[in-house]
Amino acid sequence: MIIITEIIMRLLFIIYFICYSYSSAASEKLMTIGWIESVRILPEGVNFKAKIDTGADNSSIGVTKWLSFTRNGKEWVQFSVKSDEGRTKSFERPLERYALIKRKSTGTLKRPVVKMWFCIGNNKILSQVNLAKRSNFKYRILIGRSLLKNNFLVNSATKLTLDPDCK
Repeated sequence: MIIITEIIMRLLFIIYFICYSYSSAASEKLMTIGWIESVRILPEGVNFKAKIDTGADNSSIGVTKWLSFTRNGKEWVQFSVKSDEGRTKSFERPLERYALIKRKSTGTLKRPVVKMWFCIGNNKILSQVNLAKRSNFKYRILIGRSLLKNNFLVNSATKLTLDPDCK
């Protein structure tokens, strides 16, 4: 009986050690960021302070206006964003899809979704972003879980830990 207990204890220790080693190695590969970070939209090179929101599935960017148009038989979206410095920058991206956003107060909203390159620290990440009216919010960009996963850990006690530095 004592031998069986000792064998079980050793097996449990080995299993624990393997699981701990795997989770530590996985988390060491991820960069830790704060709840507010500086991001750069590429290739335009426009910088923003973005709110990191682990409660949001997807990212969004606050636009002042957007317009869909056709280019080479494909639907595109032209939109304008006001930078943190107050300058308005225009962007054009192919439309990926429309997202239906359910809201209690106003019902369902239909938002265009585009792909954009983001630079966070030295990480260059392509992610889908929905175009939203965020004029009432302090931060024009909201970074959600779909961009964060496999790239970052979030420390909610810190902010502005990295400067965008993508080559």
